[in-house]
Amino acid sequence: MQGIWQQVKSLIKEEISPSGFHLWIEPLGVLPEAEDALILTCPNPFALRWVKSHYFDYIRQALSQVCGQGLPVKLSALPGTPKPQNQAQACQADLPLPSPKHSGGGSFNGSFTFDQFVVGASNRLAFQASKALARDDTFFNHILFLTGGPGLGKSHLSQAVGNFLAQSAPNGPVHYLSAETFANEMVRALRNGRMSQFKERYRKNCEVLLLEEVQFLSGKEKIQAEMCYTLDTLMSRKTKLVFTSCYLPGEISQLSQELRSRLTGGIITPIGPPDFPTRVNILAKKAENRGAQVSPKILEYLAEFVTEDVRRLESAIDCLMARSTLLQKPFNLSLAEEVLQDLQAVATRLHVPEIQKIVGDHYQVSLPELLGRARQKKLVRARQMALYFCRLYTQKTMVELGKLFNRSHASVVHALQTLERDRKTQPRLAQEVQLLEGKLAQAQVKGGWKRASTLRTDA
Repeated sequence: MQGIWQQVKSLIKEEISPSGFHLWIEPLGVLPEAEDALILTCPNPFALRWVKSHYFDYIRQALSQVCGQGLPVKLSALPGTPKPQNQAQACQADLPLPSPKHSGGGSFNGSFTFDQFVVGASNRLAFQASKALARDDTFFNHILFLTGGPGLGKSHLSQAVGNFLAQSAPNGPVHYLSAETFANEMVRALRNGRMSQFKERYRKNCEVLLLEEVQFLSGKEKIQAEMCYTLDTLMSRKTKLVFTSCYLPGEISQLSQELRSRLTGGIITPIGPPDFPTRVNILAKKAENRGAQVSPKILEYLAEFVTEDVRRLESAIDCLMARSTLLQKPFNLSLAEEVLQDLQAVATRLHVPEIQKIVGDHYQVSLPELLGRARQKKLVRARQMALYFCRLYTQKTMVELGKLFNRSHASVVHALQTLERDRKTQPRLAQEVQLLEGKLAQAQVKGGWKRASTLRTDA
Protein backbone atom coordinates (compact mmCIF):
# COMPACT_ATOMS: atom_id res chain seq x y z
CA MET A 1 0.00 0.00 0.00
CA GLN A 2 2.87 2.35 0.73
CA GLY A 3 4.24 1.81 -2.77
CA ILE A 4 0.81 2.44 -4.30
CA TRP A 5 0.45 5.64 -2.30
CA GLN A 6 3.82 6.92 -3.51
CA GLN A 7 2.69 6.44 -7.13
CA VAL A 8 -0.63 8.15 -6.38
CA LYS A 9 1.17 11.09 -4.77
CA SER A 10 3.39 11.48 -7.83
CA LEU A 11 0.32 11.84 -10.03
CA ILE A 12 -1.41 14.26 -7.66
CA LYS A 13 1.74 16.39 -7.45
CA GLU A 14 1.41 17.14 -11.16
CA GLU A 15 -2.21 18.25 -10.79
CA ILE A 16 -2.22 20.65 -7.83
CA SER A 17 -0.13 23.57 -6.65
CA PRO A 18 3.16 22.84 -4.84
CA SER A 19 1.97 24.60 -1.70
CA GLY A 20 -1.29 22.66 -1.67
CA PHE A 21 0.58 19.39 -2.12
CA HIS A 22 3.05 20.20 0.67
CA LEU A 23 0.35 21.36 3.08
CA TRP A 24 -2.37 18.74 2.54
CA ILE A 25 -1.12 15.66 0.63
CA GLU A 26 2.40 15.19 1.95
CA PRO A 27 1.31 14.78 5.62
CA LEU A 28 -1.08 11.92 4.78
CA GLY A 29 0.02 8.51 5.99
CA VAL A 30 -0.98 4.97 5.03
CA LEU A 31 -2.53 2.42 7.37
CA PRO A 32 -0.17 -0.52 6.72
CA GLU A 33 -2.37 -3.38 7.93
CA ALA A 34 -5.17 -2.60 5.48
CA GLU A 35 -5.24 -4.98 2.51
CA ASP A 36 -8.57 -4.44 0.75
CA ALA A 37 -8.49 -0.63 0.66
CA LEU A 38 -6.07 2.29 0.67
CA ILE A 39 -6.70 3.88 4.07
CA LEU A 40 -5.05 7.28 4.44
CA THR A 41 -4.56 8.84 7.85
CA CYS A 42 -4.85 12.59 8.35
CA PRO A 43 -2.96 14.48 11.10
CA ASN A 44 -6.20 15.78 12.69
CA PRO A 45 -9.96 16.01 12.07
CA PHE A 46 -9.60 19.45 10.51
CA ALA A 47 -7.15 18.12 7.91
CA LEU A 48 -9.42 15.14 7.25
CA ARG A 49 -12.36 17.41 6.54
CA TRP A 50 -10.33 19.66 4.27
CA VAL A 51 -8.72 16.84 2.26
CA LYS A 52 -12.06 15.13 1.84
CA SER A 53 -13.68 18.33 0.61
CA HIS A 54 -10.92 19.62 -1.68
CA TYR A 55 -8.59 16.77 -2.70
CA PHE A 56 -10.48 13.50 -2.42
CA ASP A 57 -11.44 13.48 -6.11
CA TYR A 58 -7.77 13.94 -7.07
CA ILE A 59 -6.83 10.98 -4.86
CA ARG A 60 -9.51 8.71 -6.33
CA GLN A 61 -8.63 9.61 -9.92
CA ALA A 62 -4.92 9.02 -9.34
CA LEU A 63 -5.61 5.72 -7.56
CA SER A 64 -7.76 4.63 -10.47
CA GLN A 65 -4.88 5.29 -12.85
CA VAL A 66 -2.48 3.29 -10.69
CA CYS A 67 -4.70 0.33 -9.74
CA GLY A 68 -7.81 0.53 -11.86
CA GLN A 69 -11.30 0.76 -10.36
CA GLY A 70 -11.02 -2.17 -7.92
CA LEU A 71 -9.27 -0.61 -4.92
CA PRO A 72 -11.32 1.76 -2.74
CA VAL A 73 -9.78 4.63 -0.77
CA LYS A 74 -10.78 5.82 2.69
CA LEU A 75 -9.75 8.70 4.93
CA SER A 76 -9.44 8.63 8.69
CA ALA A 77 -7.96 10.84 11.39
CA LEU A 78 -5.08 9.54 13.46
CA PRO A 79 -6.44 8.04 16.70
CA GLY A 80 -6.00 10.15 19.78
CA THR A 81 -5.57 13.47 17.97
CA PRO A 82 -7.49 16.16 19.87
CA LYS A 83 -9.19 18.90 17.92
CA PRO A 84 -7.72 22.30 18.83
CA GLN A 85 -10.27 24.89 19.92
CA ASN A 86 -9.64 27.29 17.06
CA GLN A 87 -9.88 24.47 14.53
CA ALA A 88 -13.12 23.30 16.09
CA GLN A 89 -14.54 26.79 15.77
CA ALA A 90 -13.42 27.01 12.17
CA CYS A 91 -15.09 23.70 11.35
CA GLN A 92 -18.27 24.57 13.22
CA ALA A 93 -18.61 27.87 11.38
CA ASP A 94 -18.89 26.02 8.09
CA LEU A 95 -21.68 23.70 9.21
CA PRO A 96 -25.23 24.74 8.25
CA LEU A 97 -27.48 25.77 11.09
CA PRO A 98 -30.34 23.42 11.98
CA SER A 99 -32.91 23.51 9.21
CA PRO A 100 -36.41 24.70 9.96
CA LYS A 101 -39.10 22.09 9.49
CA HIS A 102 -41.14 22.33 6.32
CA SER A 103 -43.13 20.09 4.06
CA GLY A 104 -41.34 18.06 1.45
CA GLY A 105 -38.51 18.72 -0.95
CA GLY A 106 -34.95 19.46 0.09
CA SER A 107 -33.94 20.87 3.44
CA PHE A 108 -33.04 24.51 3.96
CA ASN A 109 -29.57 25.66 4.86
CA GLY A 110 -30.17 27.52 8.11
CA SER A 111 -27.40 30.03 7.33
CA PHE A 112 -29.14 31.14 4.12
CA THR A 113 -31.07 34.04 5.62
CA PHE A 114 -31.64 37.64 4.62
CA ASP A 115 -29.38 38.82 7.44
CA GLN A 116 -26.49 36.75 6.09
CA PHE A 117 -26.88 37.97 2.50
CA VAL A 118 -24.43 40.71 1.54
CA VAL A 119 -26.21 43.30 -0.60
CA GLY A 120 -24.46 45.18 -3.39
CA ALA A 121 -25.23 46.97 -6.63
CA SER A 122 -25.45 43.71 -8.60
CA ASN A 123 -28.00 41.98 -6.36
CA ARG A 124 -29.93 44.76 -4.62
CA LEU A 125 -33.10 44.37 -6.71
CA ALA A 126 -33.15 40.59 -6.22
CA PHE A 127 -32.63 40.98 -2.47
CA GLN A 128 -35.37 43.59 -2.02
CA ALA A 129 -37.81 41.64 -4.19
CA SER A 130 -37.16 38.39 -2.28
CA LYS A 131 -37.60 40.14 1.05
CA ALA A 132 -40.81 41.82 -0.12
CA LEU A 133 -42.22 38.49 -1.29
CA ALA A 134 -41.39 36.81 2.02
CA ARG A 135 -43.01 39.66 4.01
CA ASP A 136 -46.07 39.71 1.77
CA ASP A 137 -45.69 43.39 0.94
CA THR A 138 -45.13 42.85 -2.77
CA PHE A 139 -46.73 44.80 -5.56
CA PHE A 140 -46.25 41.97 -8.07
CA ASN A 141 -48.18 38.73 -8.52
CA HIS A 142 -46.49 36.68 -5.74
CA ILE A 143 -44.10 35.32 -8.38
CA LEU A 144 -40.35 35.88 -8.39
CA PHE A 145 -37.85 34.62 -10.96
CA LEU A 146 -34.19 34.85 -9.86
CA THR A 147 -31.62 34.49 -12.61
CA GLY A 148 -27.83 34.66 -12.58
CA GLY A 149 -24.65 32.66 -12.96
CA PRO A 150 -23.53 29.88 -10.59
CA GLY A 151 -22.51 30.98 -7.11
CA LEU A 152 -24.07 34.46 -7.21
CA GLY A 153 -26.77 33.95 -4.58
CA LYS A 154 -29.90 32.58 -6.27
CA SER A 155 -30.21 29.63 -3.91
CA HIS A 156 -29.35 31.81 -0.92
CA LEU A 157 -32.23 34.18 -1.62
CA SER A 158 -34.64 31.37 -2.50
CA GLN A 159 -33.88 29.58 0.76
CA ALA A 160 -33.94 32.87 2.66
CA VAL A 161 -37.57 33.21 1.59
CA GLY A 162 -38.20 29.64 2.76
CA ASN A 163 -36.41 30.14 6.07
CA PHE A 164 -38.33 33.36 6.77
CA LEU A 165 -41.72 31.83 5.96
CA ALA A 166 -41.01 28.53 7.74
CA GLN A 167 -40.20 30.46 10.92
CA SER A 168 -42.96 33.06 10.68
CA ALA A 169 -45.64 30.53 9.66
CA PRO A 170 -44.28 27.10 10.67
CA ASN A 171 -47.55 25.28 9.95
CA GLY A 172 -47.77 26.40 6.32
CA PRO A 173 -46.49 23.81 3.80
CA VAL A 174 -43.31 25.20 2.18
CA HIS A 175 -41.99 23.09 -0.69
CA TYR A 176 -38.35 23.60 -1.69
CA LEU A 177 -37.02 21.40 -4.50
CA SER A 178 -35.28 21.40 -7.85
CA ALA A 179 -37.06 21.04 -11.17
CA GLU A 180 -35.22 17.73 -11.58
CA THR A 181 -36.73 16.46 -8.30
CA PHE A 182 -40.20 17.55 -9.43
CA ALA A 183 -39.73 15.67 -12.72
CA ASN A 184 -38.43 12.53 -11.01
CA GLU A 185 -41.30 12.50 -8.49
CA MET A 186 -43.82 12.86 -11.31
CA VAL A 187 -42.26 9.97 -13.26
CA ARG A 188 -42.38 7.74 -10.17
CA ALA A 189 -45.99 8.74 -9.54
CA LEU A 190 -46.95 7.83 -13.10
CA ARG A 191 -45.21 4.44 -12.88
CA ASN A 192 -46.79 3.60 -9.53
CA GLY A 193 -50.27 4.90 -10.31
CA ARG A 194 -50.08 7.64 -7.68
CA MET A 195 -50.67 10.78 -9.73
CA SER A 196 -53.60 11.77 -7.54
CA GLN A 197 -51.31 11.91 -4.48
CA PHE A 198 -48.69 13.79 -6.50
CA LYS A 199 -51.22 16.40 -7.63
CA GLU A 200 -52.61 16.79 -4.13
CA ARG A 201 -49.11 17.27 -2.72
CA TYR A 202 -48.20 20.16 -5.03
CA ARG A 203 -51.61 21.68 -5.74
CA LYS A 204 -53.52 21.45 -2.46
CA ASN A 205 -50.86 20.99 0.24
CA CYS A 206 -48.58 23.80 -0.83
CA GLU A 207 -48.55 27.36 0.43
CA VAL A 208 -45.08 28.26 -0.89
CA LEU A 209 -43.22 26.70 -3.83
CA LEU A 210 -39.49 27.33 -4.26
CA LEU A 211 -38.34 25.67 -7.49
CA GLU A 212 -34.62 25.66 -8.36
CA GLU A 213 -32.99 25.30 -11.81
CA VAL A 214 -36.12 25.39 -13.94
CA GLN A 215 -34.06 25.04 -17.12
CA PHE A 216 -34.06 21.30 -16.36
CA LEU A 217 -37.64 21.19 -17.67
CA SER A 218 -36.35 21.97 -21.18
CA GLY A 219 -37.70 19.45 -23.69
CA LYS A 220 -39.88 17.56 -21.16
CA GLU A 221 -43.30 18.24 -22.65
CA LYS A 222 -45.48 16.14 -20.32
CA ILE A 223 -43.75 17.45 -17.21
CA GLN A 224 -44.04 21.04 -18.49
CA ALA A 225 -47.78 20.49 -19.00
CA GLU A 226 -48.18 19.16 -15.45
CA MET A 227 -46.17 22.10 -14.14
CA CYS A 228 -48.51 24.50 -15.96
CA TYR A 229 -51.60 22.90 -14.37
CA THR A 230 -49.90 23.00 -10.96
CA LEU A 231 -48.92 26.65 -11.34
CA ASP A 232 -52.43 27.59 -12.48
CA THR A 233 -53.87 26.10 -9.30
CA LEU A 234 -51.26 27.73 -7.07
CA MET A 235 -51.55 31.11 -8.77
CA SER A 236 -55.33 31.09 -8.40
CA ARG A 237 -54.79 30.70 -4.64
CA LYS A 238 -52.12 33.44 -4.67
CA THR A 239 -49.45 31.02 -3.50
CA LYS A 240 -45.95 32.46 -3.25
CA LEU A 241 -43.73 31.14 -6.07
CA VAL A 242 -39.96 31.53 -6.43
CA PHE A 243 -38.06 30.18 -9.44
CA THR A 244 -34.31 30.15 -10.07
CA SER A 245 -32.30 29.53 -13.21
CA CYS A 246 -28.99 30.38 -14.83
CA TYR A 247 -31.03 31.56 -17.82
CA LEU A 248 -33.82 34.01 -18.42
CA PRO A 249 -37.15 32.33 -19.27
CA GLY A 250 -36.78 33.48 -22.86
CA GLU A 251 -33.34 31.88 -23.10
CA ILE A 252 -34.44 28.36 -22.08
CA SER A 253 -34.78 26.30 -25.24
CA GLN A 254 -37.59 23.78 -25.78
CA LEU A 255 -39.80 25.45 -23.20
CA SER A 256 -43.49 25.65 -24.06
CA GLN A 257 -44.99 29.07 -24.55
CA GLU A 258 -47.56 28.26 -21.86
CA LEU A 259 -44.93 27.54 -19.19
CA ARG A 260 -42.75 30.44 -20.31
CA SER A 261 -45.72 32.76 -19.86
CA ARG A 262 -46.35 31.54 -16.32
CA LEU A 263 -42.70 31.84 -15.31
CA THR A 264 -42.72 35.47 -16.39
CA GLY A 265 -45.98 36.26 -14.61
CA GLY A 266 -44.25 38.11 -11.79
CA ILE A 267 -40.96 39.98 -11.54
CA ILE A 268 -37.66 38.80 -13.08
CA THR A 269 -34.59 39.86 -11.11
CA PRO A 270 -31.11 39.26 -12.56
CA ILE A 271 -28.14 38.83 -10.21
CA GLY A 272 -24.77 39.91 -11.56
CA PRO A 273 -21.21 39.26 -10.37
CA PRO A 274 -20.33 41.22 -7.22
CA ASP A 275 -18.35 44.41 -7.71
CA PHE A 276 -15.19 45.14 -5.72
CA PRO A 277 -16.82 46.79 -2.65
CA THR A 278 -19.37 43.97 -2.46
CA ARG A 279 -16.64 41.33 -2.67
CA VAL A 280 -14.80 42.99 0.21
CA ASN A 281 -18.00 43.04 2.26
CA ILE A 282 -18.68 39.38 1.45
CA LEU A 283 -15.19 38.38 2.57
CA ALA A 284 -15.59 40.41 5.76
CA LYS A 285 -18.94 38.73 6.47
CA LYS A 286 -17.53 35.24 5.88
CA ALA A 287 -14.55 35.97 8.12
CA GLU A 288 -16.82 37.33 10.85
CA ASN A 289 -19.03 34.23 10.68
CA ARG A 290 -15.94 32.08 11.19
CA GLY A 291 -14.71 34.09 14.14
CA ALA A 292 -11.65 35.38 12.27
CA GLN A 293 -10.32 38.93 12.47
CA VAL A 294 -8.80 39.71 9.08
CA SER A 295 -7.46 43.17 8.28
CA PRO A 296 -9.16 45.24 5.54
CA LYS A 297 -5.91 45.24 3.53
CA ILE A 298 -5.92 41.46 3.30
CA LEU A 299 -9.62 41.37 2.41
CA GLU A 300 -9.11 43.96 -0.31
CA TYR A 301 -6.12 42.04 -1.64
CA LEU A 302 -8.19 38.84 -1.93
CA ALA A 303 -11.15 40.70 -3.42
CA GLU A 304 -8.92 42.16 -6.12
CA PHE A 305 -8.31 38.73 -7.65
CA VAL A 306 -11.15 36.47 -6.51
CA THR A 307 -13.89 37.84 -8.73
CA GLU A 308 -15.99 34.97 -10.07
CA ASP A 309 -18.61 34.18 -7.45
CA VAL A 310 -19.42 33.97 -3.76
CA ARG A 311 -18.31 30.34 -3.45
CA ARG A 312 -14.80 31.28 -4.54
CA LEU A 313 -14.76 34.13 -2.03
CA GLU A 314 -15.86 31.74 0.70
CA SER A 315 -13.17 29.28 -0.33
CA ALA A 316 -10.55 32.04 -0.12
CA ILE A 317 -11.46 32.73 3.51
CA ASP A 318 -11.51 29.01 4.31
CA CYS A 319 -8.07 28.53 2.74
CA LEU A 320 -6.70 31.52 4.62
CA MET A 321 -7.99 30.19 7.94
CA ALA A 322 -6.73 26.68 7.21
CA ARG A 323 -3.21 27.89 6.45
CA SER A 324 -3.16 30.13 9.49
CA THR A 325 -4.40 27.33 11.76
CA LEU A 326 -2.27 24.46 10.48
CA LEU A 327 0.94 26.44 9.93
CA GLN A 328 0.40 28.51 13.09
CA LYS A 329 0.96 31.75 11.21
CA PRO A 330 -0.87 35.06 11.65
CA PHE A 331 -3.07 36.45 8.89
CA ASN A 332 -0.85 38.50 6.57
CA LEU A 333 -0.48 39.39 2.89
CA SER A 334 2.12 36.70 2.32
CA LEU A 335 -0.32 34.06 3.52
CA ALA A 336 -3.05 35.59 1.33
CA GLU A 337 -0.77 35.36 -1.70
CA GLU A 338 -0.27 31.65 -1.06
CA VAL A 339 -4.05 31.25 -0.94
CA LEU A 340 -4.41 33.00 -4.28
CA GLN A 341 -1.82 30.69 -5.75
CA ASP A 342 -3.80 27.66 -4.54
CA LEU A 343 -6.97 29.09 -6.02
CA GLN A 344 -5.15 30.14 -9.21
CA ALA A 345 -6.86 33.47 -8.70
CA VAL A 346 -4.01 35.88 -9.47
CA ALA A 347 -4.57 36.20 -13.16
CA THR A 348 -5.01 38.49 -16.06
CA ARG A 349 -8.55 38.65 -17.43
CA LEU A 350 -9.00 36.60 -20.58
CA HIS A 351 -10.72 38.03 -23.64
CA VAL A 352 -12.81 36.30 -26.28
CA PRO A 353 -10.04 36.10 -28.96
CA GLU A 354 -7.66 34.47 -26.46
CA ILE A 355 -10.24 31.88 -25.47
CA GLN A 356 -11.09 31.18 -29.10
CA LYS A 357 -7.41 30.60 -29.86
CA ILE A 358 -6.80 28.29 -26.87
CA VAL A 359 -9.90 26.21 -27.64
CA GLY A 360 -9.13 26.21 -31.36
CA ASP A 361 -5.56 25.02 -30.75
CA HIS A 362 -6.83 22.25 -28.49
CA TYR A 363 -9.20 20.92 -31.15
CA GLN A 364 -6.88 21.87 -34.05
CA VAL A 365 -9.54 24.16 -35.47
CA SER A 366 -8.83 27.51 -37.14
CA LEU A 367 -10.72 30.67 -36.22
CA PRO A 368 -12.61 30.79 -39.58
CA GLU A 369 -13.71 27.19 -38.98
CA LEU A 370 -14.75 28.02 -35.42
CA LEU A 371 -16.88 30.93 -36.62
CA GLY A 372 -18.07 29.20 -39.77
CA ARG A 373 -21.20 27.20 -40.55
CA ALA A 374 -19.74 23.69 -40.98
CA ARG A 375 -21.40 21.08 -38.73
CA GLN A 376 -18.72 18.41 -38.34
CA LYS A 377 -18.75 16.91 -34.85
CA LYS A 378 -15.34 18.30 -33.93
CA LEU A 379 -16.26 21.82 -35.02
CA VAL A 380 -19.58 21.76 -33.16
CA ARG A 381 -17.88 20.63 -29.95
CA ALA A 382 -15.15 23.27 -30.29
CA ARG A 383 -17.78 26.02 -30.72
CA GLN A 384 -19.69 24.78 -27.69
CA MET A 385 -16.52 24.80 -25.60
CA ALA A 386 -15.48 28.25 -26.80
CA LEU A 387 -18.93 29.69 -26.08
CA TYR A 388 -19.01 28.03 -22.66
CA PHE A 389 -15.65 29.41 -21.55
CA CYS A 390 -16.33 32.85 -23.03
CA ARG A 391 -19.52 32.97 -21.02
CA LEU A 392 -17.64 31.79 -17.92
CA TYR A 393 -14.56 34.02 -18.14
CA THR A 394 -15.74 37.20 -19.85
CA GLN A 395 -19.24 37.82 -18.40
CA LYS A 396 -20.48 38.49 -21.95
CA THR A 397 -24.22 38.30 -22.49
CA MET A 398 -25.79 35.72 -24.81
CA VAL A 399 -26.50 38.43 -27.36
CA GLU A 400 -22.90 39.68 -27.30
CA LEU A 401 -21.55 36.14 -27.70
CA GLY A 402 -23.88 35.57 -30.63
CA LYS A 403 -22.42 38.58 -32.44
CA LEU A 404 -18.84 37.53 -31.68
CA PHE A 405 -19.42 33.97 -32.90
CA ASN A 406 -21.69 34.84 -35.86
CA ARG A 407 -24.54 32.97 -34.23
CA SER A 408 -28.13 33.73 -33.32
CA HIS A 409 -29.15 34.18 -29.72
CA ALA A 410 -31.08 30.87 -29.82
CA SER A 411 -28.03 29.03 -31.21
CA VAL A 412 -25.83 30.28 -28.36
CA VAL A 413 -28.38 29.22 -25.73
CA HIS A 414 -28.79 25.79 -27.36
CA ALA A 415 -25.02 25.25 -27.52
CA LEU A 416 -24.52 26.10 -23.83
CA GLN A 417 -27.41 23.95 -22.66
CA THR A 418 -26.26 21.02 -24.81
CA LEU A 419 -22.77 21.16 -23.34
CA GLU A 420 -24.11 21.39 -19.78
CA ARG A 421 -26.33 18.37 -20.38
CA ASP A 422 -23.69 16.24 -22.13
CA ARG A 423 -20.92 16.85 -19.59
CA LYS A 424 -23.13 15.31 -16.89
CA THR A 425 -23.61 12.07 -18.84
CA GLN A 426 -20.32 11.78 -20.76
CA PRO A 427 -17.25 11.36 -18.50
CA ARG A 428 -14.85 11.92 -21.39
CA LEU A 429 -16.44 15.28 -22.17
CA ALA A 430 -16.25 16.27 -18.50
CA GLN A 431 -12.52 15.49 -18.64
CA GLU A 432 -12.13 17.67 -21.74
CA VAL A 433 -13.82 20.55 -19.93
CA GLN A 434 -11.47 20.09 -16.98
CA LEU A 435 -8.43 19.95 -19.25
CA LEU A 436 -9.38 23.16 -21.02
CA GLU A 437 -10.09 24.82 -17.68
CA GLY A 438 -6.49 24.05 -16.73
CA LYS A 439 -5.13 25.52 -19.95
CA LEU A 440 -7.19 28.68 -19.56
CA ALA A 441 -6.16 28.99 -15.91
CA GLN A 442 -2.51 28.81 -16.94
CA ALA A 443 -3.12 31.50 -19.53
CA GLN A 444 -4.72 33.65 -16.85
CA VAL A 445 -1.95 33.17 -14.33
CA LYS A 446 0.74 33.99 -16.86
CA GLY A 447 1.66 37.61 -16.34
CA GLY A 448 -0.60 37.99 -13.31
CA TRP A 449 2.00 37.47 -10.57
CA LYS A 450 3.88 40.65 -11.43
CA ARG A 451 0.70 42.64 -10.92
CA ALA A 452 -0.02 40.82 -7.65
CA SER A 453 3.44 41.53 -6.31
CA THR A 454 3.06 45.21 -7.14
CA LEU A 455 -0.24 45.40 -5.28
CA ARG A 456 1.19 43.57 -2.28
CA THR A 457 4.15 45.96 -2.15
CA ASP A 458 1.85 48.97 -2.39
CA ALA A 459 -0.33 47.60 0.39
